[in-house]
Amino acid sequence: MRKLLATLLALTTISATAQQAAQSPVASPLANTSWQKVQALPAGTSIKVKARAGNTSCTLKRVDAGALTCTRGKDKDIVFQQLDILTIKVPHRGRSALVGLGIGAGTGAIIGAAAIPSCSGICIVSRSDGAAVVGVFGALVGAIVGVTSDFTHATVYKAP
Repeated sequence: MRKLLATLLALTTISATAQQAAQSPVASPLANTSWQKVQALPAGTSIKVKARAGNTSCTLKRVDAGALTCTRGKDKDIVFQQLDILTIKVPHRGRSALVGLGIGAGTGAIIGAAAIPSCSGICIVSRSDGAAVVGVFGALVGAIVGVTSDFTHATVYKAP
């Protein structure tokens, strides 16, 4: 059980490091205003466009000097003028799920270990067992929160 606890704590540390690395390129809000970043995205990239007229998730088709064309559904092209676009984000649901899993596992393990009092003699549930059980539950909750919230998405464009 101690190995499992050590593994859960190591996963939490790795996840926190991965989350910091994922967020570091997007540190400055002024760095997100470049249309060249959008033009550098390869065709076929899944994107989320927030425009003045509404929001949509689509697949990038092409980017011109002042417009973006993406496909949603079956051969339905949507054209956005650059002036109408507020933000463009690239989702990273898998990465968000892994980071959430690590944070949830670590938090659950700490709560599970803290909730079980130490005992001398015969114990029904040891601290390491409590940490493992609550850690697994925390990992599940963290992964679900990560995949649904997509908190590690990358903002590639923000209107000036």
